[in-house]
Amino acid sequence: MKKTLVAVAAIAAVTGAMADATIYGLMEQAYRADKATMGTAATNSKKGLDAVVNGGMSLGFKGSEDLGNGITASFVTEIGFEPSDPYTAYTAAGGSTLTGGAGAGTVGVSNGVNNRQSFVGLAGGFGSVTLGRQYSNIFLAACGYDIGGCANMAGNLAIIAASDASTDVRRANAINYTLPTLVSGLTVQVGKAFGESVKVGASATNNAGDSSSYTLGYATGPFSVTLASETTDNTGNFGNYGNKAAASTTSKRKTTVTGLSYDAGVAKLNYTNTKAAVGVAKTTGTVYGVSVPFGAASIGYEAGTGNTSSTSATGDALKSSQLAFNYSLSKRTTAYLRQGSLTETASGANVAKLSTTAIGVMHSF
Repeated sequence: MKKTLVAVAAIAAVTGAMADATIYGLMEQAYRADKATMGTAATNSKKGLDAVVNGGMSLGFKGSEDLGNGITASFVTEIGFEPSDPYTAYTAAGGSTLTGGAGAGTVGVSNGVNNRQSFVGLAGGFGSVTLGRQYSNIFLAACGYDIGGCANMAGNLAIIAASDASTDVRRANAINYTLPTLVSGLTVQVGKAFGESVKVGASATNNAGDSSSYTLGYATGPFSVTLASETTDNTGNFGNYGNKAAASTTSKRKTTVTGLSYDAGVAKLNYTNTKAAVGVAKTTGTVYGVSVPFGAASIGYEAGTGNTSSTSATGDALKSSQLAFNYSLSKRTTAYLRQGSLTETASGANVAKLSTTAIGVMHSF
């Protein structure tokens, strides 16, 4: 259930007027157990409370204003936080090890507060445009077909491949434009984001983080399909694999996501394919999933395979799985069980083996 507040402080001071805003968010905690074995090293493990579903907690404010002539202004500002102990991230000698859970190496702690989204927008007969920090088009495309709900845990292969080199799924300094409806069920969106790199000198070409993207989506009845693409300057593909493409000043990173789903009522079938390439090096993933509703409960399972390489030679094999069980206690509260695993092997030998098991409660407001 959404609540509203009267945001008077800053707005009234400037305009002398009052504006309505909606408060929304997500609270979720789970008892989770994570394990990671990197090569022949000893297994790392971690147990305790942490976030799983949707990558963590959020608290947001959003609102809109009718400007007349069919034009509407809107805003969203959303922060993420960790309500239990400060978030603990495990990192390996060469960087983090896949997503979530335990990894080889030392332990790092952050304060758990971050800027999830912050943008302003205009909408009308021309379509809509939003400016600020937003989810990337490729992440939204992959997330829309993930039975695990974009969970922050081992096993979500399609989401991993759609993340950037620093594991971020959002783009700062982004402009997204959605065309007005031309055909019923068809969505067309284009985007541009700007990195934070500073150019030094007239001949500088450092555009690290600059990107352009598009999304084509179509939904009719029980069927939906999405194609999303993003091209990014001077960056590598997802940074958590051992055998991955490095950043390049000459080859752009090109990422594509294709998603399909069919809801037959008694079951919903999902398919996702992702590819992130920097020159001849690439990371790919293909995932098949099914979810079945049982009244207030639902159960879903997906399995994926992929490959990651730092050269044109045969790379490391990837294999993932997720099991998700949800039980709706109310319209806003869900109890859940999650189990996921992801392995990376080279010539049959273990490179990384991760697993997550979690049981928790999620409440949205």
